[in-house]
Amino acid sequence: MKINNSTAPSERVGFIGLGNMGGAIALRLLRAGYPLTILDLDADKMAGLVKEGATPAATPREVAERSTIVLASLQPDDVEKVACGDDGIAESKNKSFVFVDLSSTTEQTAVKVSDSLRACGIEMLDSPVSGADIGATNGHLTLFVGGSYQAYQRCLPVLQNVGRMVTYLGKNGNGQVGKKINQMMQALSELAIYEGMLLAEKAGLPLQNFARAASAGCAQTWRLDEMVNDVFNQGVRKHRFRLRPGRTGNALKMAAQLGIKLPGTEAAHQLFSRHGWEIVIDFDDDKVPE
Repeated sequence: MKINNSTAPSERVGFIGLGNMGGAIALRLLRAGYPLTILDLDADKMAGLVKEGATPAATPREVAERSTIVLASLQPDDVEKVACGDDGIAESKNKSFVFVDLSSTTEQTAVKVSDSLRACGIEMLDSPVSGADIGATNGHLTLFVGGSYQAYQRCLPVLQNVGRMVTYLGKNGNGQVGKKINQMMQALSELAIYEGMLLAEKAGLPLQNFARAASAGCAQTWRLDEMVNDVFNQGVRKHRFRLRPGRTGNALKMAAQLGIKLPGTEAAHQLFSRHGWEIVIDFDDDKVPE
């Protein structure tokens, strides 16, 4: 998706949280031509963006007062504090901005914060992202967006600089739901890769060449492509699946609340747990742990 520079002057953007993902996204927005106000607890993380032309702020409220759209990329526990705490964006005299939370939280947090902000006259989109640090750098993230459609349409030109796929999923909270389902599907993809590689090892296939062949066929996935790239282009000899309990656990909790079973997700959760949430494929010895 092309960066839309033609609308850059029409919005003043604020960005709170300049970690690996947030810093890369903020830099893309700055280079796309948006006037940018930034905030992070680490002054060093702001320094590079200030040199590029960003304006530093001292509080979330100050960011909001200077902006028409405020984005945040935060740890889950910090979202409500930034939005509704002391000197939070809700205390801004400017109420005409939209708050876009790129953080991965919960459906409940998104609904609670959006309700609190709406009571102050501020619209919010929950828009967690998928695509890792490289996706943040090159603008190839996927955004799962929940909130009012009017706010989504207003923010879309800005968000198209962040991700190549920006998808509206309905009411507040739905963005977080979409992200969690995506994480579950990713975990099942990793399960399929693991079991395929294990089967290939037991059948006596050279794992390196088999992985390359599979990635060119119908089994191709983002994770499989990543492994093949690591092995063939980066020279990695041991590929690690670093798995997180939440990727399957959150989906299982959601399924229980909805009264359904996800047997594949349950199997993945149990298998990954048994391996301590990390599986290492050794390409030098063609070895996959059972």
